[in-house]
Amino acid sequence: MNNAGTEARQPEGTEARQLEEEPLGKSVVKGLGRPLGKSVKGWRPMLRHPDIDYSRGWFFVTIQAAFNKTIFGAIVGERAVLNDLGAAIEETIRNLGAYYSGTTIDTFVVMPNHVHLLVKIDGRPTNSPHQLGVVIGRFKSYCSKLYRDLKSAGRVVDVGTTPWQRDYWESLAADETVREKVRAYIRNNPKKWTRDRFGLVTSHVYGNVGLLNAAFVGFVASQGAYQDDLKPRLLWKRPQTGRRHLDADDETPVEAEAEKPPVISTFTSAQERAVFARVLRNGQRFICVYPGGIPPEAELPEEIRKSCAEGRALLISPVETGSGLNKQRAVWCNEYILRNAAEVWAGAVTPGHTLASLVAALAPTPPTSSWRTSASA
Repeated sequence: MNNAGTEARQPEGTEARQLEEEPLGKSVVKGLGRPLGKSVKGWRPMLRHPDIDYSRGWFFVTIQAAFNKTIFGAIVGERAVLNDLGAAIEETIRNLGAYYSGTTIDTFVVMPNHVHLLVKIDGRPTNSPHQLGVVIGRFKSYCSKLYRDLKSAGRVVDVGTTPWQRDYWESLAADETVREKVRAYIRNNPKKWTRDRFGLVTSHVYGNVGLLNAAFVGFVASQGAYQDDLKPRLLWKRPQTGRRHLDADDETPVEAEAEKPPVISTFTSAQERAVFARVLRNGQRFICVYPGGIPPEAELPEEIRKSCAEGRALLISPVETGSGLNKQRAVWCNEYILRNAAEVWAGAVTPGHTLASLVAALAPTPPTSSWRTSASA
């Protein structure tokens, strides 16, 4: 089996719209995502095409996570780093051929909020007319059981009774030319997840750009943790390597380290905001990363504007003002913090959540937990 689990792309809107933007040919996108009939239970549109034989053939399948949540892991650089649930789903996919004779998973990838599969089903007399649906349905049911077990153990995000959206997207990959395009699409999915979509985190700046040359200290904490429970702990410390973030010909002077190093964070979770309050109270330097764009100067709090004017603060963002919050962009900003901070401190990091996957993947030494990275077979 050819597992392309180290490379993919985040669906924008619906998976149907995303695939229609890819040059995969008419045999792939025909009928994809369109309401093609009524379900037997009522008015919910069915996604299966009435003219396709689902008892055999090649199919490109996409299964979306419940509410499009990033619950299977995170993209770090150009690879999918899976949490316990994502790793369990990956292992189940690897074994599907053994569970269902005549079914081959040619290529697949588990992404933070969806799964792509290129499935081959051999024609057999015992196959159901809807054999593809039988295989995918049982796969989803089994993974739902794994999810509930992990949820009971507090090792995965709670999104309800199942980790999946209802139904799935499929399209016919009728010939080898189309299948090669599908394989390439799956392989390249992780590579296109962040950089192509969000750009440099330092694309937009306001304040003292020279702070980027300092050996700054990063702080991260999961959403949902209470401020009163804040107990910062050191995750790792890197040796100072000098200038890391500015172009080689940039003449901005390197900051002297006579005072405490700047603190960098998105300052969005409750515990991150508590740290930010301490930073402001102590007059410490800081770098604030805005995933949704730096607010207009007139809308910035007075103490932040004053800190920037005095050279004690820098605001950075990968997008322009007014772009709005985006979960994947926030993950991208946290990856920047974890990669570039000389020291990384953390408050509460919830197991199974995206931040936990980032921390595990970017730690200078291998983590002792069961987090795994999706890799080629």
